[in-house]
Amino acid sequence: MEAASARYATRDRFGAWGEPAMTPLQRYIQNAVDPQNFEPNLALNLEISDLINSKKGNAPREAAIAIVNYVNHRNPNVSLLALSVRSKQVLARMPSRLTISTKEFLNELVRRFPERPPIRPSRVQMRILEAIEEWRLTICQTSRYKEDLGFIRDMHRLLSYKGYMFPEIRREDAAVLNPSDNLQSADEMEEEEKAAQSAKLQELIRRGGPEDLQEANRLMKVMAGYDTKHKTDYRAKAAEEVSKIQEKARLLEERLQNFKDGDKVEDGDVFE
Repeated sequence: MEAASARYATRDRFGAWGEPAMTPLQRYIQNAVDPQNFEPNLALNLEISDLINSKKGNAPREAAIAIVNYVNHRNPNVSLLALSVRSKQVLARMPSRLTISTKEFLNELVRRFPERPPIRPSRVQMRILEAIEEWRLTICQTSRYKEDLGFIRDMHRLLSYKGYMFPEIRREDAAVLNPSDNLQSADEMEEEEKAAQSAKLQELIRRGGPEDLQEANRLMKVMAGYDTKHKTDYRAKAAEEVSKIQEKARLLEERLQNFKDGDKVEDGDVFE
């Protein structure tokens, strides 16, 4: 009797027989893609986003692996729910952007795409095409680390070459993926930079190729402060951002002073 109780306790702790216990993040994602959900649970998706962004470390990769496995589920409702979990709130952070830009993730994302596009793509295929197009138009063009997101552009070119048509994306819908106009302090800039460098370092070490390890070694020297040539002066950078805002304010003030009765502000009148 005691042996049986011990076996069941072990099973409760480690999930199904022979399988490791699910992490809280994996359980949240499993609940979010439950086929009994007929539409995305926005509150749960936001909770998953907060959990990924707060845990950092391996959380973005852990979430990416779990989500892409559900994207390839036989039940299309599960696939659509999984795609909704990879929300814009998650991708607003650089560590999560690096995970979706890996060959491993992108190949799994389109694993069920036929060599030639079907006459009428499925809803899941259309959502995946929409996501890739959205990433190409936003983070691949405006991110400070866009050079690390090249595999997204490569996948977009490959699918286009095969004949897949990407849906049109409204830029205002994807605006959250573009850089924020909020002014950051030197400490905030440094913290953001360290998070991005840490995520990149993890990915380079995981890949483990000679060039990857060489780049990882260079990056570790920068992070440790040994390579001062490539160290960013965050206070100077913050001062530069402030001066840009002051210059825009000065131009606006000049414009307002020269504004006369009858003058009109037309669409496209902006101050760079």
